[in-house]
Amino acid sequence: MSDSSPHGRRRGPVTGRGVGRRRTGRSLGAPAAAPVSSTPSSGPNTGDGRRDAGRPPAEGSAPRTPEEAEYARAKEILLRQLTAAARSRAQLAQKLAEKEISEETATRILDRYEDLGLIDDAEYAAMYVRSRSASRKLARPALRRELAQKGIDPETAERALTQRTEEEEREDARALVRRRLRPERDLDDPAQREKALRRLVAMLARRGYAPGAAFEIVRTVMAEHGETGLEEPPGLA
Repeated sequence: MSDSSPHGRRRGPVTGRGVGRRRTGRSLGAPAAAPVSSTPSSGPNTGDGRRDAGRPPAEGSAPRTPEEAEYARAKEILLRQLTAAARSRAQLAQKLAEKEISEETATRILDRYEDLGLIDDAEYAAMYVRSRSASRKLARPALRRELAQKGIDPETAERALTQRTEEEEREDARALVRRRLRPERDLDDPAQREKALRRLVAMLARRGYAPGAAFEIVRTVMAEHGETGLEEPPGLA
């Protein structure tokens, strides 16, 4: 049986074959799929399917040379150190040497970190002076020695030490002596009094106070507690 379309064209007979089955193949007007190459690509591709040989490896990929590998290892060492606490350049250089990083690589990455502001000896020294003054009440001579041990050059150290005034040092020393004097007993006894005097003067000396200034501070504080007539022991002038 045949049928005619509204325009008069005849269609073939309608059969049950193919009814309900989805047509496959390219739909009308759809672009043809690009042919799939059977050759695997060993690198990133550009939009036209060609390998972009000039593109650097993605971040996180393994370094390609021993120099890059050493630089990456040095970077990890520095980041761990600086995450734990602030460090001077000399301290970081020492740590890199301990980890057998070459001097050339160490210099290169330390210079880079200084350029980025991640290493700043002037800021480190200033922070160190503030911290140690607050926690240990250290006088400038003791702070100067400790900064030298951290690898801070003398000029940078002296600039940082300008934060610490003589009056601040004396007030901190008086506070230390008052705190350490409280447990003392029987200071009316000359032997006990002299023992306390020497112990407190030695304590201040270890924190960088000059012996003469330390004795004067201890004598003043002990006088506040009713002790008078203390004489400066030999060798403290």
